[in-house]
Amino acid sequence: MKLRSFALTDVGRVRPENEDSYLCSETHQLYAVADGIGGLPSGAQASQLTIATLEKSFIDLPASQKPDYAKIISDINQQVYSLGRLLSPQFGIGSTLTFAHLAGVKLHIGHVGDSCALRLRAKALEQLTTDHTVENEMRERAARGEPMAMLLENRNALTRCIGQPPPIQADCHAHTVLPHDRYLLASDGISRFVTMPEIQEVLQQASEPASAAQRLIDFANERGGLDNSTAVVVFFD
Repeated sequence: MKLRSFALTDVGRVRPENEDSYLCSETHQLYAVADGIGGLPSGAQASQLTIATLEKSFIDLPASQKPDYAKIISDINQQVYSLGRLLSPQFGIGSTLTFAHLAGVKLHIGHVGDSCALRLRAKALEQLTTDHTVENEMRERAARGEPMAMLLENRNALTRCIGQPPPIQADCHAHTVLPHDRYLLASDGISRFVTMPEIQEVLQQASEPASAAQRLIDFANERGGLDNSTAVVVFFD
C-alpha cells in the first residue's frame, strides 16, 4: 500500500501561543499530536519535549528490536515530569500524546489525554481512542456499578497526562490497516469544534492529506479559533 501524509498546526484566533506540537515522519512511519495542558505553565515546552522524546526513542531503536510502546510512553512521561519539577515545582507541566506507528500492516496507537485518533473506513468514521477525562471515567465507574459524583464544570478535566507523577497508565492497541483507510490524529482544538459528520465529509472528499488538514483547521477557526488546532492526516492507497 502507498502511504501519503501531511500535518498542519495553527495558533487559532484567541490564544497568544501555540502549545500544540506534532510529528509526521514517513521515515519512521510515525505520526503524533501533543497538546500542552491548558491551565498549567509551559504547555509549549511540555508538548515539544513530548514529541522530541518520542521521535528520539524511534531514532535510537535498533533495527532488529520491536518498539515497547508502553515503555516509550513511560520514558516520555518521566522526561516531561522531570522538566516540570524544574520549571514549575508547585504545579508541574503536562501534555497530551496520541501517536500512530505503522509496522507492517499494523498501525499501533499510543494514547494519553484527550487528543484523538480517528479512522475513516468504508465511509464510516470511528474514534480509535477514548478521552481520558473525568466524564468518561465516571461513565466507566457507573458501568461497573461503582458510586460516582461529578461536578458539571469538571467533566472535561483530564485524568491522565504526559508529565504526571509516575507511573502512567497509557492506552496501547493495534489495528490492521486496509487499502483506502484514512486516519486523523487531532488535538481537541479540532475535535471540540468540528463535528464527526464534518470530519467524515472532509476525509472522504479530500484528494490529498494536505487539503484535509487545511480544511479541518479552517473549520476550527471559522468557529472562533478558540484553541490551537493540529491535524495529522494519513491516507493509505
